[in-house]
Amino acid sequence: MPAPYLLTTESWLPVWDLDSSNSNRRVGIHEALVRAHRLMLPVLRAEDVAALRLLAAVYDAAAAPRDTAEWDAAWRADTLDTDAVDAYLDQWGDRFDLFHPTHPVLQSGVLTEYARGPEALHPGSLGGDSGAWFYPALDQTPPYPADEAALLLLHLLTYDVAGIKRAAPGDPATKGNKIYGSKLGPVAAATHFHLTGRTLKDTLLLNLPPAPRAPGDAPAWERDTPPAPMRDRVPTGRLDLLTWPSRRIRLHATDDGTVDAVAHHDGDRMTDTWQQTSRLDPMTAWTTHKGADKPTPFQFLDLHGWPQPWRAALLLDSTREHSAVLQHVTAAAQRGTLDPSLPLDGVLSATVHTNRHQSTVSAIPIAPTSLGTAGQLADPAAREDLATMARYAAAIGRNLRQHAVRISGRSSAQVAPRMVLTDLDTAWNHAADLHGETPQEARAVWGDAVHEAAERCIDAFPLRPLEEAELRTIYRKNPDPQPRTVKPRAPKPAGRRPAGAGQRGPAVTVHEVLGGRYTLSQLSKHPKCVVTYPTLRKRVKDGWDVTEAATTPGSRGSRSSRGGAQQ
Repeated sequence: MPAPYLLTTESWLPVWDLDSSNSNRRVGIHEALVRAHRLMLPVLRAEDVAALRLLAAVYDAAAAPRDTAEWDAAWRADTLDTDAVDAYLDQWGDRFDLFHPTHPVLQSGVLTEYARGPEALHPGSLGGDSGAWFYPALDQTPPYPADEAALLLLHLLTYDVAGIKRAAPGDPATKGNKIYGSKLGPVAAATHFHLTGRTLKDTLLLNLPPAPRAPGDAPAWERDTPPAPMRDRVPTGRLDLLTWPSRRIRLHATDDGTVDAVAHHDGDRMTDTWQQTSRLDPMTAWTTHKGADKPTPFQFLDLHGWPQPWRAALLLDSTREHSAVLQHVTAAAQRGTLDPSLPLDGVLSATVHTNRHQSTVSAIPIAPTSLGTAGQLADPAAREDLATMARYAAAIGRNLRQHAVRISGRSSAQVAPRMVLTDLDTAWNHAADLHGETPQEARAVWGDAVHEAAERCIDAFPLRPLEEAELRTIYRKNPDPQPRTVKPRAPKPAGRRPAGAGQRGPAVTVHEVLGGRYTLSQLSKHPKCVVTYPTLRKRVKDGWDVTEAATTPGSRGSRSSRGGAQQ
C-alpha cells in the first residue's frame, strides 16, 4: 500500500521562486497559494495550462472574491487571503491525496481494474498510432514518480481525445466492452486564453472575475468520488467546470509510490459543451457569428496550424470576439484598480486534432502575446486601435490571397496556403509595447512588418514578372481593416454545369475548396467536413466562407455531435 501523497504539501508543481537562488523549484498547492505573491507559474507546456486551472479552482473555492469591492481589496493586498486558504485546505486536505484508498484526488475511487500501463499518462499517447513514432519511449515507459504522475494526470484529464474508450465495469452503455461517442473535455474543445501577471497572485486574480459560488456548485474534491459508468449532466457552476471529470481515471501505485498502471475510461459528458463552457469558464475565448445561436472557439491558428498570437488583440474591442477575462480586466483598469503601467500579456492555446472524430492530437500550441498595458486597456480608443492593427494584418492577408488568385489564375485552394503571413510575433509585441507611448509610430512599425511578411509570400510564389509587379502594387489597396457590419456574400461559384445537358433541375455550383472541386453535397462527405449537408448548405446560403462552413464544428444534429466528435 503506497504512502499518502498529498498534492497540498508534496513538491510537484513547477514554479519560479523569486526568493530562491535556484529560481526553478517545485511546490505543493498550499505553498503555491500562500506564497503566490513571491512565485510565478510560467505557462510553457500544456501541463502548465492544466496546473494553472487547478490552482485557480482551489483558490476560487477557498477564498476568491465574490464581488468587485472584494476583488479590488484582494488585488491591493500584499498576499492572497492566507487564513482562508489555510482553513480550506485544513478542511479538505485529505481529499487531495493522489493515492487515497477510496477518494483519490481527481480520480474515481471505485475503479480497481488497471488495464493500461504508465504509457497511458504520456502526452504522446494522445497522438494515436503515430505517437510511438515521435515518442519511442511509449513502447517501454517506466513507472512514473508521484510528482510527475500528478502533472500527467492533469494533462490527460484536460486533453484526452474523443472517440471509443474501454468500458468501465458495470457501465450500462457498454457495447462489446467499449463505450462509443466519448467527448472532449471543456478545455480541449475550446480555445484557452488567460493573462499572465507579474506573480502567481496577480495571475490568479486576473483570470478569476469576482463571482459568488453558484448554489450547489463544488469542485471535484468536495464531491463524492465519481461512479464508474459514464454519465451525461450539466455543470453546476464555475468550480465544477474547472475540475470537470471528463474521464474516469485511477492511478495504480507501487509500495514505493511510483505509478505503474492506469485505469482509464469515459467520464462525465457535458450537455452542449461550447454553450456551457463559454458561460462558465472565464479562461476561454470565443467568436459569435452573425445569426448563430451560440459562440464558437476563437481561431488564432493559420491554415498550417501555426499560431498567429497577435489575433488576441481582436478580443480587446469587437462585436464578434470576446473573452470574459479581458472584459473583467478592462473593467478593473477603468476603475483605476490596476496600475496603468502594468503590462498585460495574454496566452492562447488550442488542441489540434488530426481527424474529424478528434480521436488523435497532433499539437497543443501555446502562444504568448502582448496586449499592451492596463492603461491602454482602460482607454477605449487605445483598445480599438490595437484591435484595428490586428485586423489590418488579416485584411492584408485577405487582399493578398484574393489578388493572387485573380492574377495567377490558380484556385484559392492552391493560393491560400502560400499566402499566409508568418514571423510576426516579435513585431507585434514590439508594436503593442510601443503603442502605449507613440500610437502612430506603433501603427507604422506594425504596418511595415505586415508588408514585409506579405512581400516574403510574393517572393516565394511562382508568378511571371508582370504578374508579380501587379500583385506588389495592388495588395495594399483598400484593405478595409474595420470589422464587417454587413453579412458577407456567398462565395462566387468556381463553375457551373449547364442545366439541361445531362442533368435535370437547376445548375449545380462547384466550389474550389480543400484542394479540390466539390459540390456542397460532395463536400459534405469530405473527411475534413465536420457538419452535415443541411448545415453546410444553410451556412453557405447565410454567407459563410465555404471552407469555414465545412470545417467549423456545428451545433446539435451536426456530424460533429456523432461518432465520437466533440461539439
